[in-house]
Amino acid sequence: MVRLQMQRNGWAGMPVALVAILVLGLVPLFAAVPNAHAAAGSAFPVSVSVGQSLVLEMPTEVTTVSIADPKVADAAVGSQKTVVVNGKAAGVTSLVVWEEGGHYTLYQVNCVNPGKRQQVLLKVRIGEINTTKARQLGMDWTTYLRSAKHLDGAIAGGLFTGKIEGPSDPPVLGPAVDGFAKYIKSSGDFQFLTIFHALEEQGLARTLASPNIVALSGDSASFIAGGEFPVPITRSSSDNTVAFTIEWKQFGIRLQALPTVLDSNRVQLYVEPEVSAPDYQHAVLLQGSLIPGIISRRVSTTVELKSGEVLVIGGVKSTESIKQVSKFPILGEIPILNLLFKHTRTDLAERDLVMIVSPEIIGTTGKTWPAPIPGEENYGMPQGGKAQPPQTR
Repeated sequence: MVRLQMQRNGWAGMPVALVAILVLGLVPLFAAVPNAHAAAGSAFPVSVSVGQSLVLEMPTEVTTVSIADPKVADAAVGSQKTVVVNGKAAGVTSLVVWEEGGHYTLYQVNCVNPGKRQQVLLKVRIGEINTTKARQLGMDWTTYLRSAKHLDGAIAGGLFTGKIEGPSDPPVLGPAVDGFAKYIKSSGDFQFLTIFHALEEQGLARTLASPNIVALSGDSASFIAGGEFPVPITRSSSDNTVAFTIEWKQFGIRLQALPTVLDSNRVQLYVEPEVSAPDYQHAVLLQGSLIPGIISRRVSTTVELKSGEVLVIGGVKSTESIKQVSKFPILGEIPILNLLFKHTRTDLAERDLVMIVSPEIIGTTGKTWPAPIPGEENYGMPQGGKAQPPQTR
């Protein structure tokens, strides 16, 4: 690349030694560029209160500063190696400080108003799309042989392994029957009747939780609906004895959220929903106690939304296959013939976790009771209007 550039500019006749000096001189310049961008790749967070000042000390002499939103904060060079940041209004903005030699540093300035922290209402819906699929294949049948020469009589038999309908002679057609087949020999000496299952099913969606949570800007909020199970923990003591302590592990539907109000209409929101359940298929037997594992589905993200906008998170899937076989002893083990003597059900449980959250900036909380809930009149609770303090006697 250097040779092509030299020929294009007419430097082909330049001495090799001079070319080497120029190339070596350019190496530090190219090496300095990544360092400058690396310093700016991750913004350093700083916080300042409204009406207050913050002094940033720099390692080298400062040449100039630039701030993105002067309505949130302003900045100025204080001395040769300091920058003064003044908070003006609640919000977030960016500050770039250039130092001697062309290096620069990027700061994320978070200006907060400690005297007026806004509240955020989080409307959350956590649901599960259950696309469970079930397949069934089974037969109930009867057969008749009316002319058995060597037995001097008739033979009849049947099997109801599938339990499709109540056993009857002949098998009846009902709402649980998916199909039937019938064969009668022309002479009437032989007859075969069967009803069978050939079914596919698919599940639907359901709501797991729908909490509404109010949190102060910059503070976290959490929600859990589930339970805990004990886990024994062994600890050795100084006298070489083993002691047991109990730790409790949570499971269920859990949500952690951290809203931060950026301005009058924007919210930076961190959310982490989780759905977990005990897993006894991978349990561990410890000192006579069965300790289950935990199946969990978790996702976390940070987004910026306007007040009232909706965030939808999906695609967190889990799949479980369950196969159940009911068969007649011995005859259900014979290849091909076993189709008449067994019933198979396969359930494929596919679940997709979906979370919907909408942040809304609010000024004050409600001062009146909401619509009455069923049964609250039995406990003397107010049916509307202003909340009443508890009565004492």
